[in-house]
Amino acid sequence: MVSDIVSQAFAREGQTVKYSYLPWKRGFEDAKVGKLDASIIWSKTAEREADFLYSDPVLDLQVVFFYNTSKGFDWSDTNSLKGKKLGGVTGYSYGLEAEEAEEANGTVAIERISSAESNYTKLVDGRLDAVLEDLDVGLETVQKMGLSDKIKYHDKLLVKRPQYLIVSKKIPNGQVLIDSFNKGLQALRDDGTFDKLLEDSRAGKYR
Repeated sequence: MVSDIVSQAFAREGQTVKYSYLPWKRGFEDAKVGKLDASIIWSKTAEREADFLYSDPVLDLQVVFFYNTSKGFDWSDTNSLKGKKLGGVTGYSYGLEAEEAEEANGTVAIERISSAESNYTKLVDGRLDAVLEDLDVGLETVQKMGLSDKIKYHDKLLVKRPQYLIVSKKIPNGQVLIDSFNKGLQALRDDGTFDKLLEDSRAGKYR
């Protein structure tokens, strides 16, 4: 859904997008040195702003826990996650207090692998208690894997944060790309296309 939004935003400005699908960390590093014109989608941090130009917010991502319906899952705060086996993606920041606990004292254990799909397989097999994931990304992945009857998400939201298209400051026409994308994105919002794409994604039409 996000790649569709980005493609259509650039198309409004007469530009075509070609995607390279890479692990998060590699994609970030390739974009940073200018091997890629841009990368999607990323949260804003002071460290990243030193190397990248940011677009207007593409959308807000809502991080939740996905769990196996046959086992159930509940949580209230970081302490309630102690002893839980949680799945995450290598190189991805969930912007959580839980990650601070993970780094500081190991209170929370996040098992990180490169494949989001494999996390859901482990969840169904009972090897994880829950998977940390952005709501829309998780819903689309679960639908594509045919696991909607086995995996649900917890209603309690972990964090909500805006996400952006980023362009390395090493790209000569970087600001031009950002300005063009922002203009196209606003056009999608103005005519209702953006809301329709989001609605389609949550209805499983991207399977």
